Amino acid sequence: MRDFLNKCGGYAVIDGGFATELERLGVDLNDPLWSAKCLFTSPHLVRR
Repeated sequence: MRDFLNKCGGYAVIDGGFATELERLGVDLNDPLWSAKCLFTSPHLVRR
């Protein structure tokens, strides 16, 4: 995993409960591109 993270610049999004957690934090997921929208409008929540 360490090699993979190094190749990716040190970050990886592992989607498991990603949408559930964002929803719990108050993010509106009513958009077909909800993940891209969230990355653009609320990157601080993605980093959490």
